[in-house]
Amino acid sequence: MSSADLFRYILPAINMWRIKRLQALLSIAGIAIGVAGFVVVVAMAQGAREEFSRAVGVLGTGTVIVNSTAADDSPQLNSEMLFNLKRLVGHELSAMAPVQHEYRTAYLNRKQQRVRLVGTSASYREVFSLAMASGRFLAPYDLQHRQRVAVLGLDIAIDLFSTTQVTGRMLRLGKEWFTVVGVLGSNKLPLIKLASFQTPDTSRAIYIPMTVMSARAVDDLAFSQLLLKFAEDQRIPAATPLLHRIFGASRFKQQKLELIIPYELLIKKKQFQNLLELFLLGISTIILAVGVTGVLNVMLVSVNTRRSEIGLRRAVGATKNDILQQFMVEGVLLAVIGGSIGLFVGWGLGSVVTSWFELPVVFDIQTILTGFFVAFLAGVLSTIYPAIKAAGLRPVEALKT
Repeated sequence: MSSADLFRYILPAINMWRIKRLQALLSIAGIAIGVAGFVVVVAMAQGAREEFSRAVGVLGTGTVIVNSTAADDSPQLNSEMLFNLKRLVGHELSAMAPVQHEYRTAYLNRKQQRVRLVGTSASYREVFSLAMASGRFLAPYDLQHRQRVAVLGLDIAIDLFSTTQVTGRMLRLGKEWFTVVGVLGSNKLPLIKLASFQTPDTSRAIYIPMTVMSARAVDDLAFSQLLLKFAEDQRIPAATPLLHRIFGASRFKQQKLELIIPYELLIKKKQFQNLLELFLLGISTIILAVGVTGVLNVMLVSVNTRRSEIGLRRAVGATKNDILQQFMVEGVLLAVIGGSIGLFVGWGLGSVVTSWFELPVVFDIQTILTGFFVAFLAGVLSTIYPAIKAAGLRPVEALKT
């Protein structure tokens, strides 16, 4: 079919839609809403896959987080708990990192910047698999001997020093001086929110030994977060009751502590998302069926009202295939217009889903192609019967009407 033929088929379609304006608009609306639903489902599925793979890539399947959630923000974790943890499940852990946050002002010559200070241990780097741009991360020696050393996030280093090669330089944090021993690399961790935990922005933080931040010895620490990494994720279910006992079941009941197992939460979130996708898919299918029925009705009406036109075209040499193509183009065009509108509606619905349910929605080329394919398929299914009916009309009978 040439472009000239296509253009010739479109003009009668537009004239017909003007006559049957309401039916055409309702058909377009049905297709648009149906396609929008399908687009959102595809975008949600794509977003879920990406979020799941990113989260597992960052946190792994064996990570457990204990968060202090006390209303007064007081640290609910201490060194005694760490000791009991090592004694009971230490052989199953590959990393264990206490964490405490606070904000201080960093001073360098005439520059100053408000920064997030993270007091932690050497294992913090292992939990998040952090790369270094220069120097080293915190070492066990730093904690044991309360060394005033600091590891800078990449953006902090660039803002203050304009370079990542700053090992050995001095930096004042609040009233205390620290020696910079390393700079983290470009560890752009994806933002993952699970319960009260979210992945840290490592580029905008400064890391110092926990013992220096709390001004306490290793055996007398108080902190608000503990990151655990099990060597085998299968051991987590069996270890969970022990963790509740170690940290105090009453603290969990009083909502002073929260035990977060990211992999389990991700699985539950994915299951909820699958149910939501099925629900939206069902609604979209019903609405799309209504739209298809509308296009079918418009095309059948078009065939009945244009019988004389069909007969005249056949009489002057048009073949059955020409008539078939004409009506197929009209119906598919109607559906594609609805599908195009549906893509924009789907994009808006995706924003609503992200806002209301905090679910990731990803619109990519696959999503767009799916929308057009669904619209095209709806157009073909709704038009094939009227087109065959039109092509099957005998010229003499058609001219009599």
